Order: sequence, then C-alpha cells, then structure tokens
Amino acid sequence: MKTKPTTPKLTEKQRLFVTNKAAGCTNRDAAVAAGYAVGSASVAADKLMAMPAIRAALKAAGKTTPAVDMKAGIPTMPRGSYADPKAFLLDVMNLEGLPIAVRADAAKQLLPYMHARMGETGKKEKAKEKAQEIARGRHKFATKAPPQLHVVRSD
Repeated sequence: MKTKPTTPKLTEKQRLFVTNKAAGCTNRDAAVAAGYAVGSASVAADKLMAMPAIRAALKAAGKTTPAVDMKAGIPTMPRGSYADPKAFLLDVMNLEGLPIAVRADAAKQLLPYMHARMGETGKKEKAKEKAQEIARGRHKFATKAPPQLHVVRSD
C-alpha cells in the first residue's frame, strides 16, 4: 500500500513569507515582512526557498491567484490608470489590503521624490548657505552691529 507523503505544516512566519513572495516581493523583502531579522533575511530567505514545502506552497499560491472581485474585498487601485508614477506609488503605499512588504517597497521607491538626500547639495548651494549665515551674524566673520547712538542732554 502506497502512502502519500505528507508535507509538513508551515509556521506562521513561513506562511507570511509565501504570501509576500506570491505577491511579488523579492526573497529578502518577503522574509523581512514575514518577521525574520533584517540582518539575516537573505540567508533565511535562501533557506526557506530550499524547503520543498515552501516551493509547493508557492506553486499552489501561483495557481490559485484570485481574480479581482469587488465583492470578495480584494483591494483595487483607486484610479483606473495613472499618468504620474508618483501618484501610483502613493496609492500603492496607502492601499491597506496589500501585503506590508509591497507597501514598504512602494514607499522606498517614492522616497527620492519626496525628500532629497542630506548630502545632495552642490558647492554653489553650500557657498550660498554659508554667505547667508555670515550675513545673519551667526558666524565669527560676520560684521558687527553698529553701536547704538544715544542722545545725552546736558541741562
């Protein structure tokens, strides 16, 4: 009598990894979103991808990807089409039904559009800032304020 090999049950972290990986995250991002340590997420993801149970779960998740159904509560984008990538990334980042790893990835890609890096100013901008600092009197080479003149009455 042949017995069907049983696949081991997946832990909660492993199920989260499979969910995020099936949603399109990279191995490392899916591991971080599942709760694995950031420093060792790549190693953990490689170990997870080597497990037959994980690969089988990913195959099953790929086959049973549901179609978009408004009644089932599957998240849809607020707009039908996007001309601006910044608006698209904002909507992905704020869409609550998506896995957190997908939303975090959108936020990372959106970051350069919203905030400049700290060291991205050039020489001319730095020189202007330094000149403004000197003009405000906050520098050792700033000009001193003129003396206050007082009227002295002699009666």
